[in-house]
Amino acid sequence: MKKGIPYFLMILAALVLLVQNHQDVSVGDMIFSSLGLDPWTGGSTRYHLPVIAGLALLVAGIFGTVRLYRAKYPRILSWILLACIGIIYAFPLVTRLIGSL
Repeated sequence: MKKGIPYFLMILAALVLLVQNHQDVSVGDMIFSSLGLDPWTGGSTRYHLPVIAGLALLVAGIFGTVRLYRAKYPRILSWILLACIGIIYAFPLVTRLIGSL
């Protein structure tokens, strides 16, 4: 197994947890609900668990990828950030197009 694959999978899993569809419903919410888990914690301060898990995976995946590939690709961080932002903004548009078929 190549060294960078786990970091790439962490970024991919984070994006799956963080993106929203065209109805402004988080995919992470749908995953947690399908598993029978409440995506929000209880109590006076409510935390959104898919976002916490997604951000932790995203930071760890980006950190590991940049650390591993920066010597060969000096601009890897900017490319990863641009790709993540592009995916987060494009996903609702794609789901809207697929839903209208």
